[in-house]
Amino acid sequence: MKFELIELREDRIRFLLSGVSAAFANAIRRTCMSEVPILAIDEISLYDNTSVLFDEQIALRLGEVPLVAEELDFLSQPEDCQCDGTGCPGCRVDFMISKEGPGMVYSEDIQFTDPGVRPAFERIPLVVLGEGEKLVMEGYATKRVGKEHSKWNAGTLCGYKNLPSIMIGEACDGCGLCVEVCPRNILVIEEGRAKATNILECSLCKLCIGICEAAAIDLKPIRDSFVISIESSGSIPARDLVAKAADEIKIRALDLNAKLTELS
Repeated sequence: MKFELIELREDRIRFLLSGVSAAFANAIRRTCMSEVPILAIDEISLYDNTSVLFDEQIALRLGEVPLVAEELDFLSQPEDCQCDGTGCPGCRVDFMISKEGPGMVYSEDIQFTDPGVRPAFERIPLVVLGEGEKLVMEGYATKRVGKEHSKWNAGTLCGYKNLPSIMIGEACDGCGLCVEVCPRNILVIEEGRAKATNILECSLCKLCIGICEAAAIDLKPIRDSFVISIESSGSIPARDLVAKAADEIKIRALDLNAKLTELS
């Protein structure tokens, strides 16, 4: 297996993975989305809500606010905690909101008891409060995985595609039709014939093949090479998200191997 980094930002990572199967590339995608545990608001208790939104709508909006925890690894998932999920500082973080209108309630108004926990983005609008309207609540956040609910999705836009192979044959007469039809500007005309550039951006749409009357373009996917793109929800950096997903895959593979060994 070969790894080549293409792009790295706080919220996004793109890399080329070669020598693997489509199943392995898909395992990384799925694990980043639904198997890496993060913190999210789980339950709330509303004491006063005179805003225009129903209690359930506010609860849904709060749940989708991405949270950053400086010591996330020290928190247990409720089912793995010593308290057996009844609730303790080891598996949940309490918060409260108390605000009176007029004005907008933002994610920055969520006050956690743990100073190391905060919303990933401060200005996420939650609800508008009119004159005299109030929103008073408390609740707690827990650490779980995305397969239980979308609010625990650590990854958002996660996908992969085969690395394209583009070959221009000698029959190319440099007519330029393939250049005009390419939606991602992959092809250019140089020295009287077409040439492929920036192959990583090719979507394998094959419009160039369809319009080439000389049949000079050979476009096909490389079956064991994949361009993988992972975007984080903001709860953890994209780099750490992929690393944690790889660790999770390794743990599950070792567990499966141990169970198969017992059966044999």
